[in-house]
Amino acid sequence: MKKHIEVFTNDATNPRIRLAISGSVLSFAKMEPRYARLVGPAGTDIKRAITITPEKAYPFKILRAKARNGKDIAFEVKTFSKAGSEGYVLTIENKKTVAGRYADTVVLTTDSQIKPTITIPVYGQIISTAPQPAPATTKKSAGDG
Repeated sequence: MKKHIEVFTNDATNPRIRLAISGSVLSFAKMEPRYARLVGPAGTDIKRAITITPEKAYPFKILRAKARNGKDIAFEVKTFSKAGSEGYVLTIENKKTVAGRYADTVVLTTDSQIKPTITIPVYGQIISTAPQPAPATTKKSAGDG
C-alpha cells in the first residue's frame, strides 16, 4: 500500500512537502462478506452468513460473540473445517418484525493478543408487507350491455 500526504510548513523555501508512505498490509483474517446487510419483507426469514478464516500467520479462536445493541438481530458462531482450511461461520438473523431500518455491530472476542476483537457491521432494512392493491376493474357505462 502507498499513501501520499502533504505537509504545510512555515519554511519560505519549502512551504509544502509531499511525503509518500508505503508498506505491506498483512491481513489478520479473511472475512467474506465484510458486513451483513439484512434486507427483505417483514415476517420473512432474513439471514446472512459471514465466513471468517484466520490467516495461517495469525491463528486465533473466537471465544465469544455479542451484539452492541442486539434488539433486532440474533446470531450464532459455528466452526468449519474444509479442504485444509479452518474457520468460523457467523450467521446473523433479522428479528425486526415491522418495517424500518437499523444498524448494529457484532463484536467477536478472540484469544489473539494482536487483534482481541473483530467487529462486524450489521445493516437492516425491513420492508412493509402491506397487501398489494387489487387490479383495477373496468366499469360498464350505461350504454354497455
